[in-house]
Amino acid sequence: MIKKIAIIGAGGRMGTWFSKYFSLRKGTTLLLYDINAYSLKGSANTTVFEDIVHCVDTADLVMVCVPISEVPHIIQECATKMKPGAILVEISSIKNRSYKALKRVPNHVKPLCIHPMFGPAAPSLNLMKIILIPVRNETNELRILKELFEGSVASIIHDAETHDRIMSIILGLTYFTNLVFASFVSKQDYQSLKQFSGTTFRIQSLLCTSILLDEPDLILALLSQNSTVQKQIRKYFFEAKKLERLLSGHNQFKMKSTLEKLRSFYQEQQSLELSYAQMYRIISYLNKSDGGLN
Repeated sequence: MIKKIAIIGAGGRMGTWFSKYFSLRKGTTLLLYDINAYSLKGSANTTVFEDIVHCVDTADLVMVCVPISEVPHIIQECATKMKPGAILVEISSIKNRSYKALKRVPNHVKPLCIHPMFGPAAPSLNLMKIILIPVRNETNELRILKELFEGSVASIIHDAETHDRIMSIILGLTYFTNLVFASFVSKQDYQSLKQFSGTTFRIQSLLCTSILLDEPDLILALLSQNSTVQKQIRKYFFEAKKLERLLSGHNQFKMKSTLEKLRSFYQEQQSLELSYAQMYRIISYLNKSDGGLN
């Protein structure tokens, strides 16, 4: 039974989110550690530690919420001090090194390699997606995930290499694209663009500015520590150049043909009409939240 949960990196944004989440779990005691100890506060069911060893040695579950580059050695440091049967969870967005580190933990420790597909602003776990990358026993690890994060949607990717390849597009390329957009727009008259914008620009601006809320170290890690991202960026530029050539060459026939192919492809994947309706539902919600378009 999981009664004591240690969170390493509890002062960070995701560490704070999971601390709040587990604090609502009945009968649970939180054991918190962060390199910036001043950012943590103790309470009736929370103890703050000044070192990792004493934070994890009695814990039933240890969650590692540190920067991506720090994950492997923190896993190693925790695993050597954890009690038999305890669960060691890591949540990083890039798995190449962290997964290998989990594979090496002692047999008396239960590894859990997950990737929460949400950020620290998520209001709850309801229908939020969490990816599992099985380390030793898929059935047992999936059971632990579902018990810990009730209400979430569990998805499985069976190896770290596949995970990172998929994330190179879902996260790496998406972040890169929005950073380029944000950089370009920042050199324009942004206030005028906001004033006269419609739905498309507003949604795109919302996405790119929300990404900038992430810590620079996380953004850099997503773009530089996943070896596949640079390959995807080069492919992206290749596609952009093809479209640019069609436009600059005034080849309307080929450009229209390209648009029709794209439309046909995405219509097969999902209803474009539904996507359009969903966009307006988002805008409607935003309008209610801020009293109108900004």
